[in-house]
Amino acid sequence: MKAKVAGALLTLIVLSGCASTAGNQSIKNETQQSIASKIVKGRTTEEDIQKQFGEPTRKTTVDTNEDMWFYSIMNSNMSAMSYIPIVGLLSNGTDMKSKALTVTFQGDKVANWTFGESNDSIHNGF
Repeated sequence: MKAKVAGALLTLIVLSGCASTAGNQSIKNETQQSIASKIVKGRTTEEDIQKQFGEPTRKTTVDTNEDMWFYSIMNSNMSAMSYIPIVGLLSNGTDMKSKALTVTFQGDKVANWTFGESNDSIHNGF
């Protein structure tokens, strides 16, 4: 019994190390609806966005009076099938989830924003 529990714990530890997340954690749990409730065009300021989402992943100046802030996050998990001997060679893969928020400012107020999410699976093998 102890050997089974130890084996299960070892399996969980190995598999938990196969996930990686990169990017801005502040948008990890956001949805289109939650962003819409937090950002109001013409009213929300750069300071409001900074307080809500932190430092952007990237900032770009588009025009004299226009800036764009980009927030993004990507999470990838290797498929459990990748770790099964023989089967892993035939059908290994990675599941990836990403989110991106782009905020355009006119002066210090939000002029526009976009939010997108994607779920992708990459499978390879013989």
